[in-house]
Amino acid sequence: MTNRVIEQYTTGQLVLDGTLGHLTSKESMLLQLLWRKLLDTFATSASELADAPPAPPDAAQRSSKRSARTHAAPPEKPATSWFGFGAAAKREDASYRQTVAQQAPASSCPPPFAAQARARTIRDAFWAATLCDHPDVLVLRFLRARKWNVDDALAMLLACLRWRLDEEVDWVVWTGESALNLALMQRGMGAIHKTDRLGQPVLYIPVRLNDPSAQPQEQMVDYTVYLMEVARILLHPPAEKVCLVFDTTDMAMANMDWSFFKTFLHYLEHYYPECLGLVLIYNASWVFNSLWKIVCPLLDPVVASKVYFAQSQADMLKFIAPENLPVAYGGTNAFAYQYVMPRANENAPMADEGARGAAVDARRDACERFEAITRRWAGVDSAASNPLALADERAAAADELVAASKVMDKHVRARTLYHRIGVIDSDLNIHW
Repeated sequence: MTNRVIEQYTTGQLVLDGTLGHLTSKESMLLQLLWRKLLDTFATSASELADAPPAPPDAAQRSSKRSARTHAAPPEKPATSWFGFGAAAKREDASYRQTVAQQAPASSCPPPFAAQARARTIRDAFWAATLCDHPDVLVLRFLRARKWNVDDALAMLLACLRWRLDEEVDWVVWTGESALNLALMQRGMGAIHKTDRLGQPVLYIPVRLNDPSAQPQEQMVDYTVYLMEVARILLHPPAEKVCLVFDTTDMAMANMDWSFFKTFLHYLEHYYPECLGLVLIYNASWVFNSLWKIVCPLLDPVVASKVYFAQSQADMLKFIAPENLPVAYGGTNAFAYQYVMPRANENAPMADEGARGAAVDARRDACERFEAITRRWAGVDSAASNPLALADERAAAADELVAASKVMDKHVRARTLYHRIGVIDSDLNIHW
């Protein structure tokens, strides 16, 4: 049977079925129905959201409330055993107890988290979650993930909102790298560089750099959420997914963090659906092949269909053009990861309360305009309007919302490495 994921790289054409601008009439009707049901929940208190799906047993967990933390390093605690095999664990290495803020200029740190922005209703939670995404792009991810079953998609979306509130993802976005583990940032365990042949951003994960017995597990969770939220900025339609390169070169058994891997899969499946385009397992050794027999049954069949074993540099070039592929993988690109520390005053707009308030108000107004026309389009308050007649008006309202969200972004999101190296500009345009 033809693998449509791999076939895209042969034809050079992204499969856009079910994405914004590429919907069948039935899919458009299901999108309309999901919006109708979602809007019906908007006035409900966010505290009434159902619990998010439980994490798998032994998955990595946070032990403290994020917004209660300072920029100081968390207290040292014993590390857990790696891979769940009961091996004797080292204590966390002292070099992993330092946050970025402890070495960066003091003026680079974001101001204290604006906790007063906490969502009160499902409406608040939804609009906080969209960030700079087109709302339909976000909603369609959940529809596709649940095979266009509207009720299942709504339940999944609401569970995601609950998770974002419980995990205080808005805190991660606000504080950015300042509260992250400096050693993790410097090692480059997750480096986004250029795009694949379909225009999808490529995230490189060199597994050999992972040291689960020394790294604070809680900060690995924070680092993962940070990476996923940064990747969202880089996803511009039609490229709505990421290509992940899982580099197993020189990997040892001790580099595999079982609990973290479970968490990563859980987040991808439940909270960042339809964000994974392709997984390239590069240079798989006997160690990884042994682990794969354990890992494979854990994967959703859809995710498993996106996994390809690239055993050679020639295999890598099938998916990533040589000018984009680093030399270490057989390309001609001279990329070598280097972490650039935050710069003085780079987050000054976050401290400008007047400008931030104006940007937040403007974005709220844009949300209300989009919501009002979407209620008409979805037929929430009256007989369903003709969606085709409202299409242009609704599209214009969505464009205004995205524009307002981009203006607000610098007031509510700390700048990232990818802002500093010029990949993301002040208007959130991407320059590879």
